[in-house]
Amino acid sequence: MVTSICLCLIIVTLASSSRLVCYYNSLAEDRAEYGKFTVSDIDPNKCTHLIYAFSDINNQHELVPSRATDIQQYEAFNGLKTRNPLLKTLLAVGGLTFNTQKTADNRLLITASVSAEKAIIDASYEVPQIAKYLDFINVLTFDFHGPWESVTGHHSPLYQRSQDTGNKTYFNTDFAMQYWRDQGAPPEKINMGLAAYGRAFNLSSASSNVEEPANGPGEEGCYTGEEGFWAYYEICLYLEGVTPQLITDQKVPYAIAENQWVGFDNNDSLNTKASYLKANNFGGAFIWSLDLDDKSGQFCKTVKCPLISHLHALLVPGFPDLSTTNTTSTAPKTTPTTITTTPAPPTTAAATTAAPTTTAEDPVSPPQTR
Repeated sequence: MVTSICLCLIIVTLASSSRLVCYYNSLAEDRAEYGKFTVSDIDPNKCTHLIYAFSDINNQHELVPSRATDIQQYEAFNGLKTRNPLLKTLLAVGGLTFNTQKTADNRLLITASVSAEKAIIDASYEVPQIAKYLDFINVLTFDFHGPWESVTGHHSPLYQRSQDTGNKTYFNTDFAMQYWRDQGAPPEKINMGLAAYGRAFNLSSASSNVEEPANGPGEEGCYTGEEGFWAYYEICLYLEGVTPQLITDQKVPYAIAENQWVGFDNNDSLNTKASYLKANNFGGAFIWSLDLDDKSGQFCKTVKCPLISHLHALLVPGFPDLSTTNTTSTAPKTTPTTITTTPAPPTTAAATTAAPTTTAEDPVSPPQTR
């Protein structure tokens, strides 16, 4: 996979190293029926940071909305902070440049979403240098495998399989997180990427284990509409009555429904990943994306937004604690200021990475390409 850098600017200083960062894919508002997800569906008390994806940069190097309705959505998105003054909101821009967002006189916080693949890390990032200037780093630890391959494989395994050899030993979350740390990124700045979706394969034989023959992507999600890409709520719908199986050495589940093989995360694997984060003193996690969770709980037959709710309980159970917060003095302005920016020079990490595929033509996939 070829991964793009995604730079974000936000206001206020981090209060602690524990964070749960949640992307909002604004194109989800165009989906039909249950797939439709708008800013009004966001619970501002579940995540410490919310990232609005995505904005554009025009030919004059100005930050501009990607759609006519975005300005109104920015205001509603920032307005979530009136319900939770401790919430931090970000605006994401993929590609070769970064965006700015400015309110009041507080300092800006700059972050990046970066590749989890060793070859891309080696070619694209001067890790010690960029780590000096980034307040936190979102490592895209998903899509290590998928239906573009000829055999089944989990897209976001925690560890390598015991049978993995050669480059395959790099295609797992543990390696990527440790590699960023070992290359010079402070562990407290590193966030693990989590996927609120599964990657589905069409099985081409009676075998159904990991690395068994597959014939392209699985069926398209009935609401998200992309072959081999199932939102978490779609997984609950398709796998009703099916018992997930565990990939023991990778600590992640998969399930089979007829000839469909899908890897995903559930509460058990999130428990393991959260414990891993804490044991290694990493800063936190981020998730792609809010609109892929079960917003009402009706398909998964549980609480609203079950994945986000579970991660909140695991990582930031005390957030937000408003008992000492003066909501009057900390309520933010709701209209962001557009600031012109200049493309990064060719020597920077941003200039050496590919542009993302998450554009108006790609409404559901996470911010990276292969």
